[in-house]
Amino acid sequence: KMRRMFGGGKKPEAPKPTVAEATDSANKRDQLLSVKIKELDKQLADFKVQLKTTRPGPAQTRIKQRALQVLKQKRMYESQQDQVRGMVWNMEQAKFATENVQGALFQAEAMKASTAELKNQMKKVNLSELEDVMDDMSDLLEDTNEMSEILSRSYAVDDNIDEAELEDELAALDELALDEAEEDTPEYLKDEPAPEPA
Repeated sequence: KMRRMFGGGKKPEAPKPTVAEATDSANKRDQLLSVKIKELDKQLADFKVQLKTTRPGPAQTRIKQRALQVLKQKRMYESQQDQVRGMVWNMEQAKFATENVQGALFQAEAMKASTAELKNQMKKVNLSELEDVMDDMSDLLEDTNEMSEILSRSYAVDDNIDEAELEDELAALDELALDEAEEDTPEYLKDEPAPEPA
């Protein structure tokens, strides 16, 4: 009762970090280590210049000792960075595997739903009726082809025409052309009949 009164009950569990959040945190750590290593490289470059300009002796020895400390610190950061990058690699592999599994599950569910829908649709199909429809369609197409053949028949024309008949036809055409030309000629242009002899 006292715990309930003063809020001493069980605390809700904090949400567990996701792989993406853990990877992002590790990448930030990697960037921070890169900055620190770069700063130590600058210090080592300065020590190098000092060693060249300092004569051998206690002063040069102190510079070397300080440079060694900086180098040890750099090696420590580099080791940490290697570990962080190894963790990032492992987490990215885990993320990739998780995404593959999720993708496979999604595809499986989609295929399952599609199969169920296809089964429901096939229940509505009557194969015997479909065959009857196709048979009727085939019969109609045959009837249509027969109608087309009937309508496209050509009737034979007598080919036994001799040259005499051809000459008669051409002569008739010439006479028809002359008659039409005479009808189109004005009266005043037509030839007057010759006077009869007295």
